[in-house]
Amino acid sequence: MTKILTMAKYSFKENISNKIFNGIIMFGGILIFATMLLDELALYEGVEVIRDTGLFFTEFMVMFIVIYLSATCVLKAIKEKSIYLVLTKGVGKEEYLTGTLLGMMYTIFFNVFLMGGVLCALIWKMGGSLDSSFFVSLLFIGLKLSLLSAVGIMFSVVSESYVTAILFTVSTYIAGHGLLELKEVAQKVKGTAFEVILNILYTVLPKFHLLNYRDYLGNVHINLWLLTGYMAVYMTAMLFIATASFSKKRL
Repeated sequence: MTKILTMAKYSFKENISNKIFNGIIMFGGILIFATMLLDELALYEGVEVIRDTGLFFTEFMVMFIVIYLSATCVLKAIKEKSIYLVLTKGVGKEEYLTGTLLGMMYTIFFNVFLMGGVLCALIWKMGGSLDSSFFVSLLFIGLKLSLLSAVGIMFSVVSESYVTAILFTVSTYIAGHGLLELKEVAQKVKGTAFEVILNILYTVLPKFHLLNYRDYLGNVHINLWLLTGYMAVYMTAMLFIATASFSKKRL
């Protein structure tokens, strides 16, 4: 456990020192401040418009960070040979991947609540008020992107190039939001091989729509225990696939 936490700390420091990471964060901050202009455009409920738009920009910008960092982390470490330094310190490959995922989660929640804090300060400055749903939405953005980071790390291990890993991660993010539509299509093509394929995709793809913060702004009832269990199982499965592939990879 100590090795995993040490690896997580190392991964977190590497992530926040990345130039692309810093550039995206600055751009995200600018976009959040730009949402103040919407107050002039919204005739009614200007604060709510700013809140919703700011949350969208928060998820959108941190999503870019997650996809880039998680889908390239292992490939980059192998290319730069920094992974050898870590593995020769007695850190196993499973511990390396688990620590990397934990470090990614540190990075995600750090960014989500940093940008969320800026948005919160802007809303208060404009005389608006926030209820618990705002902070719940930030939590679920962090959880959704943590799940995405597990997928990205898995693709970073099984892929041979940055482009492939990033494309697969982006495709999974998009498909994971359209699973309800996928299920509807499967119902319309019953009794065909296409239905089987769609049902398999529905089962194996991450159900990002369950973590959609927009639903929770409406105070929709959710089963947190069931959702937490699903995330734990799915992220463990991603680590298992990544570890199995990593053990066979020639470094």
